[in-house]
Amino acid sequence: MQGCFPKLKGRKEALLLTVNKRFLFLLQLLFEFLSRAGQNMFFSFTVLSKDSCSTWGGGHFSTFDKYQYDFTGTCNYIFATVCDESSPDFNIQFRRGLDKKIARIIIELGPSVIIVEKDSISVRSVGVIKLPYASNGIQIAPYGRSVRLVAKLMEMELVVMWNNEDYLMVLTEKKYMGKTCGMCGNYDGYELNDFVSEGKLLDTYKFAALQKMDDPSEICLSEEITIPTIPHKKYAVICSQLLNLVSPTCSVPKDGFVTRCQLDMQDCSEPGQKNCTCSTLSEYSRQCAMSHQVVFNWRTENFCSVGKCSANQIYEECGSPCIKTCSNPEYSCSSHCTYGCFCPEGTVLDDISKNRTCVHLEQCPCTLNGETYAPGDTMKAACRTCKCTMGQWNCKELPCPGRCSLEGGSFVTTFDSRSYRFHGVCTYILMKSSSLPHNGTLMAIYEKTGYSNSETSLSAIIYLSTKDKIVISQNELLTDDDELKRLPYKSGDITIFRQSSMFIQMHTEFGLELIVQTSPVFQAYVKVSSQFQGRTLGLCGNYNGDTTDDFMTSMDITEGTASLFVDSWRAGNCLPAMERETDPCALSQLNKISAETHCSILTKKGTAFEKCHAVVNPTPFYKRCVYQACNYEETFPYICSALGSYARICSSMGLILENWRNSMDNCTITCTGNQTFSYNTQACERTCLSLSNPTLECHPTDIPIEGCHCPRGTYLNHKNECVRKSHCPCYFEDRKFILPDQSTMTGGITCYCVNGRLSCTESCRAPKKYISCSDSLENKYGATCAPTCQMLATGIECIPTKCESGCVCADGLYENLDGRCVPAEECPCEYGGLSYGKGEQIQTECEICTCRKGKWKCVQKSRCSSTCNLYGEGHITTFDGQRFVFDGNCEYILAMDGCNVNRPLSSFKIVTENVICGKSGVTCSRSISIYLGNLTIILRDETFSISGNNLQVRYNVRKNALHLMFDIIIPGKYNMTLVWNKHMNFFIKISRETQETICGLCGNYNGNMKDDFETRSKYVASNELEFVNSWKENPLCGDVYFVVDPCSKNPYRKAWAEKTCSIINSQVFSACHNKVNRMPYYEACVRDSCGCDIGGDCECMCDAIAVYAMACLDKGICIDWRTPEFCPVYCEYYNSHGKTGSGDAYSYGSSINCTWHYRPCNCPNQYYKYMNIEGNKLYYFKPQSSNIIIFHGVFFFLPQPYNS
Repeated sequence: MQGCFPKLKGRKEALLLTVNKRFLFLLQLLFEFLSRAGQNMFFSFTVLSKDSCSTWGGGHFSTFDKYQYDFTGTCNYIFATVCDESSPDFNIQFRRGLDKKIARIIIELGPSVIIVEKDSISVRSVGVIKLPYASNGIQIAPYGRSVRLVAKLMEMELVVMWNNEDYLMVLTEKKYMGKTCGMCGNYDGYELNDFVSEGKLLDTYKFAALQKMDDPSEICLSEEITIPTIPHKKYAVICSQLLNLVSPTCSVPKDGFVTRCQLDMQDCSEPGQKNCTCSTLSEYSRQCAMSHQVVFNWRTENFCSVGKCSANQIYEECGSPCIKTCSNPEYSCSSHCTYGCFCPEGTVLDDISKNRTCVHLEQCPCTLNGETYAPGDTMKAACRTCKCTMGQWNCKELPCPGRCSLEGGSFVTTFDSRSYRFHGVCTYILMKSSSLPHNGTLMAIYEKTGYSNSETSLSAIIYLSTKDKIVISQNELLTDDDELKRLPYKSGDITIFRQSSMFIQMHTEFGLELIVQTSPVFQAYVKVSSQFQGRTLGLCGNYNGDTTDDFMTSMDITEGTASLFVDSWRAGNCLPAMERETDPCALSQLNKISAETHCSILTKKGTAFEKCHAVVNPTPFYKRCVYQACNYEETFPYICSALGSYARICSSMGLILENWRNSMDNCTITCTGNQTFSYNTQACERTCLSLSNPTLECHPTDIPIEGCHCPRGTYLNHKNECVRKSHCPCYFEDRKFILPDQSTMTGGITCYCVNGRLSCTESCRAPKKYISCSDSLENKYGATCAPTCQMLATGIECIPTKCESGCVCADGLYENLDGRCVPAEECPCEYGGLSYGKGEQIQTECEICTCRKGKWKCVQKSRCSSTCNLYGEGHITTFDGQRFVFDGNCEYILAMDGCNVNRPLSSFKIVTENVICGKSGVTCSRSISIYLGNLTIILRDETFSISGNNLQVRYNVRKNALHLMFDIIIPGKYNMTLVWNKHMNFFIKISRETQETICGLCGNYNGNMKDDFETRSKYVASNELEFVNSWKENPLCGDVYFVVDPCSKNPYRKAWAEKTCSIINSQVFSACHNKVNRMPYYEACVRDSCGCDIGGDCECMCDAIAVYAMACLDKGICIDWRTPEFCPVYCEYYNSHGKTGSGDAYSYGSSINCTWHYRPCNCPNQYYKYMNIEGNKLYYFKPQSSNIIIFHGVFFFLPQPYNS
């Protein structure tokens, strides 16, 4: 057994126990029996990498170097601190009372100060706190019967524990060896020199006097009160027996504890009482547990009892502090065991219903939006029904319509919930589908509405088929003959009517519904039935449940940016759409402040929007609102439209936000004709027309809409006035009407208008019936509809808005990108802003595509992978492309499998430990833990460690100067590549051979971005913070309640951040701009550069830019962005190099030089330079080499040197 433990420090390396063989044999049998009976007498943990110092009882001490001594004093003393530093990383002080118990503890950790007095814990500038508490990298939580503080910062980790009576312990990292002072000694590894000062060995009281630190308002005289250090020998035997009760085989040296025990017994009010030794026995138990030794349940009801446990918990002397709960029944952690109350084996702590009882997993309740549901309860949400099973929601998907929205002038959300923004002036194909009758197509017209190029807005919606042409604009309805029609309008199975003063609705009998908002900003909402799934194309995406391929172009290939995708769906010869390169709010600080002030009503507490925060995340709508307010000259209509978009989403979830318009200036709606405003209105039974012909207007929407309508019992007439039913006119063909009580002849029959309906003396005689129909007319408008290869790819006819003169190709020929006329089979294909000729091929991550007749024909690769990125200050991009940022200070599960409700055994789990890395509260990843069964890989401090083994997993480790890379194969399940930049950036690239579910912060990897916020309990959270909090690995960590805006807290850094990060928007990266949307990376770079304010400023900025460069490399674009002055990588540290040419210039010669580091993709003569895994030699190789692995632009393989 001794070979399994580290060598002990102290006067003796081992303590020999004089116990006869028969006793040891019986003891072993007893231990095996209790273990099999499930008594949990011991717990195994990872060995700690810290050393401890402690004080207990009436004044016993054990230093970092394990020297034990005794001292009692009532002054304030430094327990442990970092010496000779003006601002030490930590400073821990304590004071004992007259009863010898610890009366106060002060823990100073930089700007944070924690004060413990009796049962109260307070934090400076916060006040008294409740446990658990987490803030600024500090976690305070119960730890068995003790309290534990853990401080985790980028450069320091410290643990402090106490029990509110007589026990205090600090554990610190070995990097502080030789740097500490205080009652805990100098921590130099030698126990005998802890009391040496200036070459002299001090008495205990003189040593303690040096550690005294008076309060500002006191002068505490040095004390010479010491505990007698010569124990009575008569207590030695009984003390040894008592310590054997705790742990007879513990390897911690026992001599010092025997001495402390003897002193306790002779200092007792009744000398010789065993109960006076409890504090020393408890400390010995703690030390043995920390050394991973067997510890027994040695306490009894009458001996050293710590009281009764609450509810149905049981007492354990050595129980696991990794509390398994209903929220996290598989929680594991690296820590030693402790004494306290724990749940019996086979049960977990119910932390959901807050009654703190132990239950079987099957009895665990579930939670949703703050409400608790009992096991077996069901819950219905949009498009799914869920049942509470073992603390998780077991959900079944239901048929659900597809929804696409065009909002705020330039924002689009596809059927598969992918949101994007573009600024174009053209007619675009919104949706085309084989499920639309008569070759129907839905189109959108965007026009310029202001001075700047980005002030573009939706102005009209067109529905075109071989039978109908319908144009819906601000307040007009045009048909195929350009005739202005009055509403309502009906053509075959299409009905168009005004649902309220703000909305026009187009209802069809073939599964398409269109809702158009006419004020304050023209917006459109498209709804299609499930029969359209996988059968749509255009700006609304392909509705296949996969968000990642929504940018499918008219040429059948997926683009990387919105503008290129949108351009491929132009239905006219228009200029390409543009992407705004700068934040419109950056042009005016005044506009920015005004926009943020008005839009903040969305996110503030106590507003009309707050009750929806738990259901719909307001942050994306707030960002959209700010953008619109700064981008458009007419500020308030766009602010109100953004607020209205959020209110609409909330109403779709069953939460109608009453009176939100009254709480915002300029958003109120004035109604005319004695109408009233409503947040849930409809035309049916509210207009005179609906009385005459209910089929025209009685088509309710499944999402409440707002607007002016008539009070109940009154109806809107032809003058837009609300009247009683008896005063309603009657409508018939083409909106003709007669006044009440008047008559008309129809079909030879006299009819009277009564209560809004025609009352005829007799019905129509067969075969008479009323029919309404319209003819379509095809027009050609010159060059406006010139045949082009791009329009040929869309497969529809041109929809002109005006006639223009110009050159047009002859019949049968189409204009290509070069302006030449070519036959259809010669039309090129477009991708990434480039043109590809007939037969040319490109490769994407998952497809091989060939250009044929102007369209891409793609074949799926046999293995397709996806990547999850964790980078910078809390930025994550999931496997399905969802982006979010959080500032959590805890350990979080990035990705794992075994996520089904029946909880199969996980084959892998990847955990990130995030800590505070900026004064504003931003957090960064400090370490990554990869669990592969019994195999564990830890990435930290620019290196890695591997422990354990798993014969079922194959892995390979590669490294170069900048990255560590791990190739991991779990046969039959996953192929993973993990890349770490030895700092804050971590990438998980995974391809799988099974459909087993994946879960964690990286999302569920099902191709659908909209359900990526699936929580641990299997429901989809409304916002990223609720989602993130559910994936805490340590349940004692505090929840994250807000996302820090470091640029607001550090405004003096914002200008520098925007300037340095602007390289992403510059010509340097221009080759990548059409491949990878740069704005999210630019915004992340600015945020990280503002937040990284405690050292490593440039490193944070360079890391953020490098992430965009890596994304470009994944698309095959290598960017030469590093220079010796900007984010350099100093190659002379790894390689020798030489100059060629004159001056300081480096050339692309064949000699080895710095070129590889600054221009890694531009090697001469089609050869690539590669630095081997030791980082000390360069190779040349041809790109055709079959064993090359390229990930994020880094080449990993073991080649033979190539001799040119």
